[in-house]
Amino acid sequence: MISWQAFTWLDWGFVVIVALSTLFSLLRGFTREALSLLGWVAAFVLANLFASSVASHLSEAISNLSARYIAAWLLVFAATLVAATLLAVLVGQVVRATGLGALDRLFGMVFGFARGVVIVLVLVFLARELLAPRDQQWLYQAQLMPQIDALMNWALQLLGRWDMPPPALTGDT
Repeated sequence: MISWQAFTWLDWGFVVIVALSTLFSLLRGFTREALSLLGWVAAFVLANLFASSVASHLSEAISNLSARYIAAWLLVFAATLVAATLLAVLVGQVVRATGLGALDRLFGMVFGFARGVVIVLVLVFLARELLAPRDQQWLYQAQLMPQIDALMNWALQLLGRWDMPPPALTGDT
């Protein structure tokens, strides 16, 4: 059983991440959150697809090839992100105007909770991958690590690519 009194700073950090993500998505609604996520993906994809073409138009302004490519990539990324954000706001207003605002916010809250959990899982995964096992002991002092380990194992099985650290590192026998 989880003891709130025994929570470490890391446990509270996990709780804050999930709570803020949930609250933020509750306020914005599912439509805006989902379109925002799609906007980030589209910005990344379009920047990778069109950075070279845009860079060729910047040759007079930026002489260094690497700097020109980076500037072009950032320009395409930012322009796409701004357009996607405007679209998300517009669609969100339409959804609220149709009377689906409460349902949109409820689904937004679920989306935000899931996103918060994914952020925590990614942070724990990165800590495990980047830190030496001897430097991970603070990670396993967190009261929420058994639940995070279970979610991590489930997520990694879905992805099917990575193995978890041996049980000796987690304190399990």
